[in-house]
Amino acid sequence: MSIELGLTPDGRWQLEIEALVSAAAAAGFSALGVRADQADESVEVALRAAGIRCHELLALVFTADEDQMLSAAASLARRAGEVRAEWILTVFQAGLDSDTARILRACARIFSEAGSKMAVEFSPLGPVGTLQDGLDVVKAVGIEQAGILVDSWHFCVGESTWEDLAAVPLEAIAYVQFADALVVTSESLARETMHRRTMPGEGTLELDRFSSILLERGWEGLVSVEVLNAELRELPVSDFARLAHDAARRFWP
Repeated sequence: MSIELGLTPDGRWQLEIEALVSAAAAAGFSALGVRADQADESVEVALRAAGIRCHELLALVFTADEDQMLSAAASLARRAGEVRAEWILTVFQAGLDSDTARILRACARIFSEAGSKMAVEFSPLGPVGTLQDGLDVVKAVGIEQAGILVDSWHFCVGESTWEDLAAVPLEAIAYVQFADALVVTSESLARETMHRRTMPGEGTLELDRFSSILLERGWEGLVSVEVLNAELRELPVSDFARLAHDAARRFWP
């Protein structure tokens, strides 16, 4: 059974991308997410030199504005091509209907021409709120051009069910994002997800159950650690990356 660990960067890190590449590789990660504004050919050179790759480009924020989406998709596709990103993470401000499905398919075709696929991220904070909602998007776009991104925080905090996770078609999974959550202290899910995630095993989520369901079904793929935490982001990135890798590996041997 083959599980690969990657690192999704905190968008609030003020780091040179070369430092992040070095820290991720030294910690044992084999893949790194790259923000679109940092993606260029020099990053691909740095990734190759470190022996890792870009698994995700961050990100398309999907709305119902067709012209804006097609322009954004073309820009992201160019960036994805420069760093050879396998997936372009897509988050949603507009839900699925006949019009948005058509726009999503057009965006996915643009990604495909650059050698990338659309990673559909469901979130309880948006209109594509559950695992099943995300799978509906994947189906509308086409599994040959899209996959479902299963984020442990979004899954456990939202209204998706363990039965949903046990039934998701394994071939539809793009990859997993993985983090734990601290005890909720506010009514703002946005604050909780952006500033109060924590290292796997140090919070309240049922991560053993989450990982076991996929492992026992024989899923193989990439798990990308995404810990967004106001205190932890102050750590040296080398320390953060090492802690994140070691914490995640306990769940994904």
